[in-house]
Amino acid sequence: MRLAEILPRGANNLDLFRIIAAAMVIFGHAYALVPVSGQSDPLAQWLGFDSSGSLAVKVFFLLSGLVVTNSLLEKRQPLQFLIARFFRLWPALAVTVLLCALVLGPLLTSLPLGEYFLHPETGKYIYRNLVFRIRFPLPGVFQDNALSAVNGSLWTIPHEIAAYLGLLVLYLLGTFQRCWLPLAVLATILAVPLLFPDESPEVSLLIACFAIGATLAFYKRHLIINGWVVLTLWILFALFRHALVNFYLFYLALFASILFVASQSWMLRLRPGSDLSYGVYLWGFPVQQVMAQFFGAHGILFNQLASLAICLVLAFCSWHLVEKPAMARGAVLGRRLPPDSIRRLRGALTGRFLSRP
Repeated sequence: MRLAEILPRGANNLDLFRIIAAAMVIFGHAYALVPVSGQSDPLAQWLGFDSSGSLAVKVFFLLSGLVVTNSLLEKRQPLQFLIARFFRLWPALAVTVLLCALVLGPLLTSLPLGEYFLHPETGKYIYRNLVFRIRFPLPGVFQDNALSAVNGSLWTIPHEIAAYLGLLVLYLLGTFQRCWLPLAVLATILAVPLLFPDESPEVSLLIACFAIGATLAFYKRHLIINGWVVLTLWILFALFRHALVNFYLFYLALFASILFVASQSWMLRLRPGSDLSYGVYLWGFPVQQVMAQFFGAHGILFNQLASLAICLVLAFCSWHLVEKPAMARGAVLGRRLPPDSIRRLRGALTGRFLSRP
């Protein structure tokens, strides 16, 4: 089956894999939030180069790069793309930030309420997170936990936004009008973690995974995803397990496996009715922190299972009360754009970067 046949929404169950990835983030964070001597992330022990939470975020970025690039290339509406991305990310983030700062914080802070609300860190937490300049602490909250961050998962969001903007710039500059240019851009991005392994390696790998997804979307009509392809990629990873690029081989084998399984008919019958992944991701860390503060003695497994159950309920509410309505409003706003707005945006960008004296 060609990738182009898998990507239509009704032909895959990627929503379920996004929920699984969000659950893996909770699974991985528990080892840091409820540290127990002698216990560590089993996936990190097996792989050596990645952990459950980190790998799950890479899956998010791969699927995001794949889906949003496919949407941009199919619809060819850059401004609608920007609006859709904003209404997908910001409303649920804003609700999470405000509830953590104005409800969870006052309930859990060790400071008097007046001092908490007047503390400069409270205002900074709200403002900076709302403008994607992520800040983690709230005054007097989770101070006795293993980690004091209120929502450590938010650090990835600015990088996802940067990936969206980078994709849009490449699109407007005509990168996707040349069959070889996306591959050249991908090769450059993939080289960064290899050439500069000590310079923000996690960030560069997230961008690399997003770029892999974007490139797969561009070449979707030429790429075949089947059991033999998946098996071949896993064999390559096993053969070159200790090579310099072993992590890239693993990511490719895993991503191909996800796409293959997600397209199977039996998997399509398991499609969830709600897209809960973003809500689970946003609420996972603060819920785990609450569980760690009040039920830390119950151990890692309790933290993982109880937090996931609570987050699924919160994510359901977030999807139906915030995310889905916000996306609908964004779609309406996108359709109201003036017909020449796309031409103006492309002209402004290309005129700025490509004009000659």
